[in-house]
Parts: sequence; C-alpha cells; structure tokens
Amino acid sequence: MAAKGWYWPVAIVALLVGGAAANIAFMIVANRDATFAVEPDYYRKAVDWDRTMAQEARNVDLGWQVSMRLEPVDGGRARLVARVADRDGRPVTGAAVVVEAFPSARARDIASFTLAPAGPDGTYAVMLTRARPGLWELRLRVTRGEQVFTRTLSQDLAAAR
Repeated sequence: MAAKGWYWPVAIVALLVGGAAANIAFMIVANRDATFAVEPDYYRKAVDWDRTMAQEARNVDLGWQVSMRLEPVDGGRARLVARVADRDGRPVTGAAVVVEAFPSARARDIASFTLAPAGPDGTYAVMLTRARPGLWELRLRVTRGEQVFTRTLSQDLAAAR
C-alpha cells in the first residue's frame, strides 16, 4: 500500500521547476529583442558614482558648452556634428571628441565614434551608418590635454526626405 500524501512533494517540485522554466523563457525572449537593453557594466557605474559627480564638477569648472545635431543624409545615414566652445564662446580646437550614440528605440545598438575636426570653429563631425529616425542618446567625451569634459544629450533625428 502506497503512503498517503506522496503527491505534495511532487507538486512542490513541479511548481519550482515550472517557475524556473518560465524565468528562463522570459530571459530568452528579452535577450532576443533589440528594444530591450541593459546598461552595460551598470554595477561599475553605480560604484563609480562619486567619480561621476566629480567629473560633473570639473565640467562646471571648465565651463565648456557643446551643441550637437544629427543631420539626415540619404541611404539611411546621418552626419553627427558637434561644436565645442569654452566659457567665453571661443572654439575648443585640438581636442579628441568621442561619442557613444544609440537610438532610444534600439538601446542595445551602442556605437562609439571618434569625431574628426570639421573646421576652425571647434566643429567636429562623423558620418553614422544605419541611422534610424527617432530620438538618440549621445554620450560625449571631449579630451584636450589634461582637460576632460563629458556630456550626455538627446537629439531627434528626422527621416531623410
């Protein structure tokens, strides 16, 4: 004769296995879709919060100003143009300008670009391929000698006509 209550441990194990299987299925679906994204190395960024705030203070001390624009070009491309000026509006030339750019709708598609000088007025530019219309996040880092300036901007890219 079988012992009474043998099905309770089986039911509990089945619920645990079912929950784990559901979580694995959700993880697979979330990682397959490019519209879902996790901030890369977010733990390090959280640990480095004091450094981020110190960099913000250095940005204020430098007083640099950045204006950026995305200009649509034919063939799904766009030109990213940045102008860097100091506190008095004079161009910041001779700097290394690096941008991490990604469309908000596809936040997993992060691309890093080094902008080339595009004129004596502190303008730097680069051509983006696969530039989809919509809102973009642009994470800028300008380095000139020992001076480092960072800024995060959002820019809308209109569809090319």
